[in-house]
Amino acid sequence: MVDKEGSADSERLITEIKMEIEGGSQIFLDYDGTLVPIIIDPEKCYAPQSLREILFNLSKKYELYIVSGRQIKELKDFIGLDINLIGMHGAVAYLDGREIPLVKDFYQYASRIEKVKEMNLQEKYDGLRVYDKSSGILFHLGLVNKNLWDKIRNEIESIALEYNMELYYGKQIIELKIPGVNKGDAIRRFRNGKPCLIAGDEDTDESGFIKCPECLSIHVGEGNTHAKYRVKNVEEFLSILRAIS
Repeated sequence: MVDKEGSADSERLITEIKMEIEGGSQIFLDYDGTLVPIIIDPEKCYAPQSLREILFNLSKKYELYIVSGRQIKELKDFIGLDINLIGMHGAVAYLDGREIPLVKDFYQYASRIEKVKEMNLQEKYDGLRVYDKSSGILFHLGLVNKNLWDKIRNEIESIALEYNMELYYGKQIIELKIPGVNKGDAIRRFRNGKPCLIAGDEDTDESGFIKCPECLSIHVGEGNTHAKYRVKNVEEFLSILRAIS
């Protein structure tokens, strides 16, 4: 129905989604780049009131989860709604008011991250921003001279080896994360057999598309994807969510 090299026709896709899912169906949505645009200051990604209204309405009609690489506290602060959250790429969940680790030794990784923080890489490289994610850490290169990117990448790769952390390369970011964790396994853990919609915009979301082939999957933006459908950008995807909420 949809050419994966192009963009889905919104009206046709809305019709397809309405045929696939119904009240009580599950929806798993990435946050950055899917519900809000990627911005240079990731600490300012607060959901506008219009998005909060969409998510509130969706949560009343469907079993809704936000699935993100961010930590739970950030998602709670940004969204401002009491909804299901899966954070740290699938390492921890927030359900019914409780934070629930989804991987063994989740909290032990925090001690490793403390040691990485003590290296103060942000003082070594002008413009480098470092975000503590409790059991992970993110390095944002958006304000760093690009001539330094390879040097920073090499140093972070060495740190990952030393502390047995997994590396993730995103849009102007490098992240140290808990090994073996991915969104696909987390989504699979909460799947209940009902019809399902999954949406995301980058590589971390691909595991959800691959491991849950029975779900209707949507890739937001450009790039190669295993999703069944594609939309151009955040704005187009939000218009679709508004139509089904």
